[in-house]
Amino acid sequence: MFAPETYRMALVLMLTSMVFWGSWPNFLKKLAGWRLEYFYIDFTIGFLLTAVLLGQTLGSGVGEPDHLARLLQSGQREITFAVVGGFIWNIGNILLLNSIMIAGLAVAFPIAAIPAIVLGIGASYWLQPVGNPMILATSAVILLVAAQTTAAAYRRLGDVIAPNKGKGIATALISGLLIGFFPPFVTAAITGERALDAYTVSTFFTAGAFVATFIAMPILIRRPLIGDAGRLGGYLQGRTSWHVLGLLAGAVWCSGTVFNFISAGMVGIAISVGVGSGAPMVGALWGVFVWHEFAKGQASAKALIAVAMLLYVLGVAAMAVAYNFR
Repeated sequence: MFAPETYRMALVLMLTSMVFWGSWPNFLKKLAGWRLEYFYIDFTIGFLLTAVLLGQTLGSGVGEPDHLARLLQSGQREITFAVVGGFIWNIGNILLLNSIMIAGLAVAFPIAAIPAIVLGIGASYWLQPVGNPMILATSAVILLVAAQTTAAAYRRLGDVIAPNKGKGIATALISGLLIGFFPPFVTAAITGERALDAYTVSTFFTAGAFVATFIAMPILIRRPLIGDAGRLGGYLQGRTSWHVLGLLAGAVWCSGTVFNFISAGMVGIAISVGVGSGAPMVGALWGVFVWHEFAKGQASAKALIAVAMLLYVLGVAAMAVAYNFR
């Protein structure tokens, strides 16, 4: 079973997870006209299959029980924490994507970021106190300021959809609370009496997320938070390329999650998820250099996104060194 033997390797895995978490939404940008709900079904299938694949490859070593055997030997308490964590995260992520569609990135993102970062890092550290608490708190504050600065930059681009602002704010707040609650559940799963390893917790986590998708999507297709209602059968009418992009998006997200949980075995969830919280910086970099979102923006918008990038770098760097000053 692959696991980092040094902090340097764990840091590489955390930074890789940050890149992957910040990159998967690019696949959605390529699917104009395809319902978010249909995309998300493929996204979910992709991340569950990837979790199983990585478990059977990286998570299975010579002379030790393979991934499937370890899944079957897992404790009920730890399984429950992992599955519930995945379920909660996915409902939060679904609501976050909808809140962005309702009210725009500039409104939804900073509102969701506050509870997601504060709860995710704070509660995880309380359950598993690894790292310097003062440095962790400082880095969390920097990341929060970076999120608000990113939103301010997008506001200068006019990314605010006023008519549904109230609904978008409420949806974003709920999503941030749910996303913030998932790391403590994972922490409980990997620190219990029969603690799960990174690969088994990833599989159970994605299984919980899978269940959440297939409860939420039929409801949201028929009664969407924004836009017109659709048909569940419309999913089968999509192009093969659209389904493939959704599967790939799920594979990218899940790879980042597995790498993050692998590193958490050494540094703790608070630090690993904290470093992963730099993912919006990666997304913004895609927006600047690939999608040219700021090409025609005001000089102030460009200045703000540059400041946000710097803050993300400082926040992630502070989070990374917290482990060495514990």
